[in-house]
Order: sequence, then structure tokens, then C-alpha cells
Amino acid sequence: MNNYGIYLVAFLSVNLSILLGHVAGTKVLQIRGIPIAKSSLYPSDRDFQCLDGSQLIPFSHVNDNYCDCADGSDEPGTPACRNGSFYCENSGHKPRYIPTTWVNDGVCDCCDATDEYGSGKECPNNCYELGKEARLEQQKAEELIKEGNKIRMEMVGKGKQLKTDYQSRLVKLRVDHMEAELMKVEKELLKTQAEERENAALEKYKPAEPEQPAAEEAGEEEELRESDAEDYFKLLDSDNSGTITIAELQTRVTFDKDKNGVVTEEEAMFFLNNMKEINLQEFMDSAWSNIKPFLMLEQGMFKSADQKEEEEGVGEEEEEEIHEHAEEGSEHEKEEDDGPECEEATGAEQTEKAEEAQVQYDEETQALIDEAAVARENFQAAERSVNDLLSEIRQLEEKLDRDYGAENEFAPLDGECFEYTDLEYVYTLCMFAKATQRSKSGGSDISLGHWNDWSGPEGRKYSQMKFDRGLTCWNGPARTTMINLSCGKENKLISVTEPNRCEYAMEFSTPALCNPSMHSTNAHDEL
Repeated sequence: MNNYGIYLVAFLSVNLSILLGHVAGTKVLQIRGIPIAKSSLYPSDRDFQCLDGSQLIPFSHVNDNYCDCADGSDEPGTPACRNGSFYCENSGHKPRYIPTTWVNDGVCDCCDATDEYGSGKECPNNCYELGKEARLEQQKAEELIKEGNKIRMEMVGKGKQLKTDYQSRLVKLRVDHMEAELMKVEKELLKTQAEERENAALEKYKPAEPEQPAAEEAGEEEELRESDAEDYFKLLDSDNSGTITIAELQTRVTFDKDKNGVVTEEEAMFFLNNMKEINLQEFMDSAWSNIKPFLMLEQGMFKSADQKEEEEGVGEEEEEEIHEHAEEGSEHEKEEDDGPECEEATGAEQTEKAEEAQVQYDEETQALIDEAAVARENFQAAERSVNDLLSEIRQLEEKLDRDYGAENEFAPLDGECFEYTDLEYVYTLCMFAKATQRSKSGGSDISLGHWNDWSGPEGRKYSQMKFDRGLTCWNGPARTTMINLSCGKENKLISVTEPNRCEYAMEFSTPALCNPSMHSTNAHDEL
């Protein structure tokens, strides 16, 4: 054999061993189906150790179209193992892994056509074209992030300023609350003294004292009412959390003040004394007085003094009077059919006026009555001031405790509302508050949930918000809504869907999510 023949045989031998990739004693440049970075796991000069450590096989068994390893690591380039992965290098585009069962199946899965090397399927290598398109899309995304980040930094500045303002405002409110508490104590003392003088002056006008058994019966009735309040609190506290929420009241028709079939958030707030959540003590101190008349009307328990003695039911006219008393404190105007307009009076005021119509007090007694009335009004004003300050303090404390993002970038969105309209409904998203749905044909808002917390995956916590405790579906769960956030140059509610019954999904774009440092981890250097 001449020198040319010897050279040709040697050349073919070397290249054949490289292509086969499992000849013992041959130095393998690259094994089909794995990236070059993993070539060290497939040394061709010794037996192959399955990557899960399960067994040792001759290297000639690698990529021989027979599955020896339980983890499929011996067949990265053939479809022999159903649980293996094939690496598409896709030079010029994004590399990817595909299941080895897709190899040689007649479908072009790798843009470089390496997965169909033995099927006879002719696949074009279009990685460059796809890579070019992907690079253009990535360039647009980077431009969007860059432009959105400018707005985001403005939101960060506003968020930090808001936090500072909240802290300053909270300090002032706490000082004002202490002063208001002192004023309340002072007004209460003046009221007590004025009422003592008033009671002493009215002593001569009082009728004979009722019999003792009646007083004992009244005491027992008062104890029963307090016991009823505790039992009713437990009934309303459906999740046994120790507090009553707006959502829990919205599930009960008792609190439908306007009788339109829906308990609105405003109606629930009325019964909770304008608080979103109350415990048992707060329920006893403030909410029970609002709830009790409506509950008694519902159960037919409200009776006048004469009817209690005769143990008869409530008359229609008296029920209307009680209903008006139950709505005391809400803004309401009433027109009389026969007579001029007048302000709504409480039951106590009506009783007082009735007594005044029957009894004419002497000048000194009338002066003491007027003095006591002014003292009561002053005390009530001081008490309202304390409650208003407490409510604002709680709201600020909630805002300061709330997670507005790593740099408070979401703080300027708190309380901002956004709408989206489809063919049938108008959806409203109020950030960190609530989500609602309203039919375009009319009707009340339906609660789709109240703000709960962030629920994005690890590393992208602020990409998703969870709203729950919405209005309960008919024979179903309470409504919930997931808000998926994406980077955008404006704050906008993009779309609303209902993937499952009573489960809603909203897409919301915001500059607050245009954070270059967060998006850089998702960039592909291979492009």
C-alpha cells in the first residue's frame, strides 16, 4: 500500500471513531445530545458511570440506542430512553433541551436540525433568522425597561416621600389623640356633673318608681342582651379568627340596609362603625348598638313598653319607627306626607320631646336641662374626634406596615383605581384595596376580592398580587382575583379573564416593574 492509501485509511478511521462517539480508547470531542461543557462527564477512555450513580457500563454502550441507565444519561443523543434530554446547540439562537423521545421523530424541534439526524426528515437550519428576530424582540424589551425605569425611579422617590409623610403624620396624630382623649375625659366629667344636676332638678317631675320585680326583669334583659351580643359575634366570625370583617358581614342579608339583595362594603362599614375589622371588645363597645336594632327587626323581637306588658307583637307603625331609629347616624332625609320637613330625631330625642309636650318645667329646671343637653353634645363631639383620630392612626399604621416593594415603588399606587371594560362587564381594580365587577346593564358592584398579599414566585415576588374574600358565589367559594403585573410605560389594567369559576385573573402593566436589575437575570447571553 502506498503512502496515500495509508493516509486515507488513517483519516477514515479517526473520523469514524469521532462520529460513533463510543469507541473505547478514542478521545471524543463531543457526544451527541450534550453541551460541550458536559463532555467531561463522558470520558471515552474508560467505562461510563451513569450520572445517577446507579451502574457502570462500557463506554461503547453510550448512544447505542439501548437504554442502560435508569436516568437515561447513557442515551442523550437517541430516543431510546423516555426520560432523557437532548441538547440543541442552536448556534445563533437560544440553546434548549428537548425530550429524547422527540429525537428522530420526523418533527424539526431544534432550529439547527440536529434532532433529526437519522429520520430522513430534511430540516432547515434557521437559527440565525430566529435569533435575529429574538434579538430584535429583546432589544425592544430592553428599551421598554429602560424607558419604564425612568418613571419607576420617579415612583420610588414618591414612595419614599410618602413613607416619610406617613411617619410624620402618624406622630402628629398620636399627639392629637392624647389631647383628644384628655378633652373627652374633661367633657365626660362636665356631662356627668350636668346630668347629676339635671336629674336632681327633674326628680320632682318623675312619676312613681316602678315595682322592684320590673327592675329586676330589666336587669335580666340587659344581661341577656350582652350574652346575645357575644353569641352573635361568634356566629358572624365564620372563620373563627377572633375578628369580624367586611367580607363576613357581606354574606348575611341582615345587613342589606336598602333591601336591594346585595350587602355593599359601605353597608358593612356602617355596622362595623366605619372599621374594616373589629374584635369582640370593639364589637361590644361600638358595633353592637348598630347591629342590634336590625337583628331585632329581623327576628320580630322589637316591642314597645305597652306591648311588653301585654306580650303582643310589634305593630306596623312602631316597626317603621324602630327601623328609622336603627338607621340613626347615617345621612338620611325624610319627607312627611302631612307636615313640613324636619330633621330625623333619635328615639331619646322623641321621648324627650313627648315629655316636654306634657310637662312644663320651671325656668331653673329648663336651664339645667339645656345645660345637660349641651354637655352631652360636647361629649359626643369629643368622642367622635377620638374615634376619627383612632381610625386615621390605624390606616396610617397599615400603610407603614404594608409591603410596597423593595424600594417603595408601589406606594404611589395605593388607593388608585383602574377600569377595564369588555362586552358585558366593567371591572375596577383599586390597588391595595379591592377588585369589583359591574354589569354594563346596571346593578351594584360585585366584590371580586380584597387585597391580601404579594404572591409572585421566588425572585419575582412583586410580579403577582392576590385579592381574596370576595362575594361568595352561589353554591360556591368566595371570589378571588390574581393580578399579574408586567413592565409597561403606564399604569394600566390590560385584560380580565375568569379561568375558573369564581377565580379571576387580571393583567396589569406598570413602570414599577421595569427594574433592569431584575430583568437582567433573564437575559440570554447566547443571543
